[in-house]
Amino acid sequence: MTAALPALLLEVTFYLASMFQSIRDFFARLSSWRAQAGLLWISALLPYLVFSLSAGTFLRNAFFVLALLTAVFSFWYAVLPRRFAYDAGFLIVAAAPILLHVFQRIYLAPDPHVRLDILGHLMWIRLGVLALLVLRGWKPGPFSLWPQRREWSSGFTWFLLFVLPIIALDLALHDSRFEPLRGGWWQVTAIAIGTFFGILWVVALGEELFFRGVIERAVLNRSASPALAIVLSSLLFGAAHLWFHQFPNWRRACVAFLLGIACGIAYWRSGSVRAPMVTHALVVTTWRVLFK
Repeated sequence: MTAALPALLLEVTFYLASMFQSIRDFFARLSSWRAQAGLLWISALLPYLVFSLSAGTFLRNAFFVLALLTAVFSFWYAVLPRRFAYDAGFLIVAAAPILLHVFQRIYLAPDPHVRLDILGHLMWIRLGVLALLVLRGWKPGPFSLWPQRREWSSGFTWFLLFVLPIIALDLALHDSRFEPLRGGWWQVTAIAIGTFFGILWVVALGEELFFRGVIERAVLNRSASPALAIVLSSLLFGAAHLWFHQFPNWRRACVAFLLGIACGIAYWRSGSVRAPMVTHALVVTTWRVLFK
């Protein structure tokens, strides 16, 4: 904890800062794209160094891998043109470390039963946010931590419309089983609230930005067919879940595809990343509380 807490506080500070439009605007006014990318790269390495040097888990090879990955991610749009092919390459780079569980092998704790790769996941999300929204200048629609009233309403509406079909598909495929959390009502409520906001501000935020705010938005910009944009982004969203726990997890991929449809419609109807974030977080919270 002595090593992890300062690193976590530093990473959370960087993460939260990247979510505010005023700070992104300030960051965008820096002298050059390469200066912005350089600051992103340095900020990506600092929490790892703070933790690993203090905990005694610093590994030269792990640091070199992290430095290479974050350099590619940070400098991608500072070096390469802003074109569709390079946007697709950026999304592949964004997905690869998550799907291959790279951060679990870099952020090592003294106790092998403790996982601190959350430091890597938070870092990777905020690097992607700033690279896309500042260096690339991508316009995904309204994006921040806290949805507005109409976005809460939209996200909740599409959750209600899709939660039963998602549960039915999940049970039909034997992807999980009904097993509610045990404990007092206040314990279950506290866990549900904590789970919801944890998913909303980390998992849903990152995934909805990339799958809806980038992929679905790109298809919507190039095609007059919202159905094509929603289905394509949902197919890719489902495919990304093939790596969930074990590959190929086609059951989870099918369930995720249906969740992607719900989130895709929420994004299309609202024009905001925050609406599908709500839908996504509500579905995952329901699953965590009622199923196993």
